[in-house]
Amino acid sequence: MKKGLLAALAGFLTLAMAQKFSVEAGAGFYGGFGGQLAVVAEDLAPGLPLGVRLGVGFATSDALDDGYDLGGGTTWGDVKEAGKFSEWGQNVTLSLDVLYKPSGLGLPVEVAPYFGVRYNFFSGGYTDPEDNLTIKAQTISSNQLGLGLGVRAAYPLMPNLSLVGDLGVDYYFQACFTRVEEDDSGNKSQSSVCPGDSGYEDVNKFVTQPEWVLKLRLGAAYRF
Repeated sequence: MKKGLLAALAGFLTLAMAQKFSVEAGAGFYGGFGGQLAVVAEDLAPGLPLGVRLGVGFATSDALDDGYDLGGGTTWGDVKEAGKFSEWGQNVTLSLDVLYKPSGLGLPVEVAPYFGVRYNFFSGGYTDPEDNLTIKAQTISSNQLGLGLGVRAAYPLMPNLSLVGDLGVDYYFQACFTRVEEDDSGNKSQSSVCPGDSGYEDVNKFVTQPEWVLKLRLGAAYRF
């Protein structure tokens, strides 16, 4: 959490240095369907073709792997279907990118390759509405640091309004899992497992926290 706040603070300080900026909103695919809101700072210094983008994104996630073998050839998907469990998952991502904006390309669109850091809040789990198990609900979460790169393309529709496309890929490092279970009586218990701990690899195979994530978004940016 502290790493995410530090990244956000660094982004806000950079935005304060900008000569002009734009607000960007986009939707598309990021491991699941979702969107992002961002502020793009431009003209950080005279003659320097660099910009900075600070964003927060949301995307749905298939939190648990349906093909995970629970033993004896029975998969999680089999158990989920038989028990009529309800599964959910989501990723909330803070991102801070440095954009390189070359001039003189002669293209009808403004193309800006970028590289940056990510901090992702993953959470997901299931509920057992028909009480088929002694565990009524389980939630698993993790906070991950990551890196990303890609290309942002902006096509001007009006002097201050552009159509924006974003294609990129992000990589996230493994992180500790926190698991909260609630039994049929409403009692909750919490446990954690971290990389290197016994049993972590099995949990990491079952839980689909992000690793390599393809990003494809389309949206609009308004420049102030």
